[in-house]
Amino acid sequence: MTVAGQSTRGALAAAALAVLVAACGSGQAAQQAGASPGGHSAASPAATSPPPSGPATRLVSYPVRVGPYRLVDKKDHPVATTTKDRKFLQSFSFAATARYGLYMPGHQARQNVLLIAGRLARGVSPATAIQDYLGDFGGQEVHLTTEPAGPLGGEVKCWVAGGIAFCMWADNGTYGVFDYRPPLGLDTALIHHLAGLVPRFRQAMERT
Repeated sequence: MTVAGQSTRGALAAAALAVLVAACGSGQAAQQAGASPGGHSAASPAATSPPPSGPATRLVSYPVRVGPYRLVDKKDHPVATTTKDRKFLQSFSFAATARYGLYMPGHQARQNVLLIAGRLARGVSPATAIQDYLGDFGGQEVHLTTEPAGPLGGEVKCWVAGGIAFCMWADNGTYGVFDYRPPLGLDTALIHHLAGLVPRFRQAMERT
């Protein structure tokens, strides 16, 4: 997807959606995705932000399998590694590292979940990271919810924008964003289903 004339930050969420759209093969979602985020200036970590809840965390792996979810390429073929996401690093000051991968549940083609995750930049609070990413949607997100963070602490928020459900976590060391475009349309219950993947993937990826 090409978004002419947009800033790198303004185009990032559209680029993430484009990856998911390519995996799902949906031209309609591509049209919706192009209209979603708007550019804005990068947020700076707040010096007075309270310390994040939970222990200090670090990413130890990008798993090839979490429960029924298997790491695949755009053609649903199993792969062994995720991909470095340079655009995300260039666009968001909260991200010190970033990689992305598509995860397919079992043999359910066209139901892939896109994950972008990495190490949080030094001094950035979970709330600042999530607010920074949300800012790229220009207020077009709906059904914004706060979900349980679990034993690793931090914050988890989920929402819908451009026909795609998002869930983002950020804690004392890491962050991650799930994107999911269900093949049969959105339902608010799917937000909670997507939120349920967060603790399962965090357990596989993070250590304290």
